[in-house]
This record gives sequence, C-alpha cells and structure tokens, in this order.
Amino acid sequence: MATPTAFTDTRRFKVMRTVVGATNPLMVRLLGSRFAGPMGKNLMLLRFTGRTSGRVFTTPVGYAREGGHVVVVTSPTYRWWKNIRDGADVDVHLDGAWRRGRARVVPPTEPAFDEAVALQVRGRGPGMLRGFGVPVDDAGRITDLDRSGLDQKALIVAIDLAAEGLLDAAA
Repeated sequence: MATPTAFTDTRRFKVMRTVVGATNPLMVRLLGSRFAGPMGKNLMLLRFTGRTSGRVFTTPVGYAREGGHVVVVTSPTYRWWKNIRDGADVDVHLDGAWRRGRARVVPPTEPAFDEAVALQVRGRGPGMLRGFGVPVDDAGRITDLDRSGLDQKALIVAIDLAAEGLLDAAA
C-alpha cells in the first residue's frame, strides 16, 4: 500500500505558502487590532527575536490553547521556528492582549510531544496533523509507533505562558 502524500509536499501547499507569505503583513495588522473578530479564535500573533539578527519578528500562526499551554503546528519548510528551536522567550497576542511565554520545538521522542499533539487535536481536531502526514487518531494519539521522520512532516511548538499574565499594552 502506497504512503499517502503529505499536504505539505503538494503543489497546492506551495501555492498556499506563497499566498500566506504575501498576506502576512495584513494579517499581523488585523490580528493586532480590535477587528480580529472570529479569526482570533484560530490565529494568534507570535513575536520573537531572531537568533542571529537580533531583529524582532511578528508572524501570525494557528494555535490550540488550554489554560497556560499553547501549541502551534508548523511545516519544517517555514523558517521562523529556527529562532525558538532550543527555547526562547516569546510574546503571543491572544484575546486582544499580549502575553509573555517560553516557546520551544518539541521533538517526537519526548513525552511532551504526545501531550502537545493531544492538545492540538482537542482544540482543532486531527485534520491539520493528518494533512501534514502525521499519523494521529481522533483521540490525539500517534498511531504509528515509528516516530522517525515525524519532525520532517510537522513541527510542534509548545508555548508555556508566563503566570504573571498580560504585558504592558505598549509592548
């Protein structure tokens, strides 16, 4: 039986990635405003500092959240995640306000990977992960015991929000 092609390997994904890149500046402005509306339920702004440039970047990302834990699933073909791979302080714009957090890419070999995948499935369903080619069941469990190569299909970014809550509005 042939392995299905992951969505991220399709021409459609490559076109979508180009469109998303072109519209990101508009999305940053919209999500950072009071007009985010229903889009803010699935998209947030992630602000981080470049690891080599020192520049501050802000990008819109899809997310799932439970309390102080936020999960972002992204394609390895994007580059922003390299800035937080080993852990970095970040700011996230959720519910109309900026919050401080600590983000890192979680490898598939860690138990935290399974917890993050389960949170993603509870929050947004299994479709996105399956689209990336990650074998996940409806309960959020990885169905394939072989985890090798999972990080070539999708990356899981876990963000733990700081207990102190909201940042200064000027941040």
